[in-house]
Amino acid sequence: MKSFAKQNSLFLVTTIIAIISFFVLIYFSLQFSSRTEELLKKIDQVENDIQDLNADKTDYAYVPSDYDIIKSDLTHLSSTEKDLSNFANYLVNEKENVSKKWMTKSAESVNAAITRLFSRLRKKCRDSFITLPSSTAASPSSSIFQSEKQENPDETFGFSFTSYDGIWPSFSVTEARKLGTQSEIINELIDHLSVCTDANHSIDIISIKREIVGEVDKANIGSDALDLSGISPLLLRNLKEIESYAFKISLKTQTIPLRKLLNKLRPPFLLREILIYPAEENQSNNFDQSTFSPDPFATNVKPENKFVPIVSKVDSRIDLVLEYILESKRDLTDIISLLAKHEDPHPEVLYDWLEKSGHQNLLKEAQIILNEAGVR
Repeated sequence: MKSFAKQNSLFLVTTIIAIISFFVLIYFSLQFSSRTEELLKKIDQVENDIQDLNADKTDYAYVPSDYDIIKSDLTHLSSTEKDLSNFANYLVNEKENVSKKWMTKSAESVNAAITRLFSRLRKKCRDSFITLPSSTAASPSSSIFQSEKQENPDETFGFSFTSYDGIWPSFSVTEARKLGTQSEIINELIDHLSVCTDANHSIDIISIKREIVGEVDKANIGSDALDLSGISPLLLRNLKEIESYAFKISLKTQTIPLRKLLNKLRPPFLLREILIYPAEENQSNNFDQSTFSPDPFATNVKPENKFVPIVSKVDSRIDLVLEYILESKRDLTDIISLLAKHEDPHPEVLYDWLEKSGHQNLLKEAQIILNEAGVR
């Protein structure tokens, strides 16, 4: 055995190495086979996940088209908001709006202004073919010419402020300023009327009524108070963003002055209702054909061809309900605050909407509100 080992030592060493290598390879083979199985299982799992993702992707195939629709809706909303903002500014017409003029006036200043207003408006009416209500009724046989005026117009007519002609109750500053604003509106309205008349087309003011502005005014306004029960649904201020005053003026006039007045009215004046009906029944001059004496030298002259009845009354009674827009309180901060509370507010969409709708001045305020709400 020893001699065999000595003679075949190389063979034995090779055999031993081969046996050791065999077992080592078997060990590694077993190890790698287990890992291969794990990898195959992972590959199968990944393939299943990919299939699930593809299925989910198919379920959300509508997202790109919906995103395009949302972008289009955002553009439309921005345009609508911009139009609403411009329309509100058009209605308020800040350049001609008188409401800001009285925001800093004291109650005494308002009293003095209204006192001066009485004499100014009465003089303007006298000089502009505008007749004020008279204490004595006009005679039924009054002249047919519209330029003729009543000789004694009622100098006590107060243009809806009759109770404060010489008397000034203890108004709060806020209520006095509201009265001052109304007086300035009436002043503008009479100015409009004064440019609508001429010697042949006069206006008779029957009444001017205004709405109550406070508790003291309610106790003193008397018959100048405007009943809002029938006209309230007509007013634009039913929208909570709009603040306004309502007036009702009753006139007796012809069509031409009325057309001129309506053409003069522009925001912040809004015409909410107009009622037109005859001031009285149209009457023709009495014509008695039995007493007709034709010219003896004329031949075949028929009375009905020579004399045409004349309409003696062409005036109409006109009731105008006017709304004067004071302010538009369109505040978008409520919308921004509401979006800040949303679980997924998307601030970039809000910023884009504010910029496209013309509210760039609210961008910083929106950022502050969103930052306070923890939105980044």
